[in-house]
Amino acid sequence: MAAGRRGWKWDIANTRLSVYVDGTELGYFNDSTRDLTLLTNGLTVVAGGLTVTAGNLATTAGDLRVTAGNYRLGAVETFVTTEPTSAMVFKQGTAPVGAIATSGALYTDGTDVMKIIADGTASNVLT
Repeated sequence: MAAGRRGWKWDIANTRLSVYVDGTELGYFNDSTRDLTLLTNGLTVVAGGLTVTAGNLATTAGDLRVTAGNYRLGAVETFVTTEPTSAMVFKQGTAPVGAIATSGALYTDGTDVMKIIADGTASNVLT
């Protein structure tokens, strides 16, 4: 698409719908895979939030950042309103059982923050 042009273009060879701004392709929707690919430096969601209902949210380079509020593990509606800000908040769930391959994990047993290491040993983080 020519410089200064804005709009959509159907790419027959790649079976995708591309979006252009000022002649630069910003991204495309692949009709075969149903994937939306953004070629820009980022995605900003101004209102409404971003919800992943199936699959994963993956960061392959860079950081996963929370600049305001909390990073929460668990159903948000089950948390109380007096929790701290700028914190990682865990909701009590099922404790891991056995080794976690070559990794480790943090979880809560409802009383303490616990750690589990690759050999399956679980212990209180403060011990």
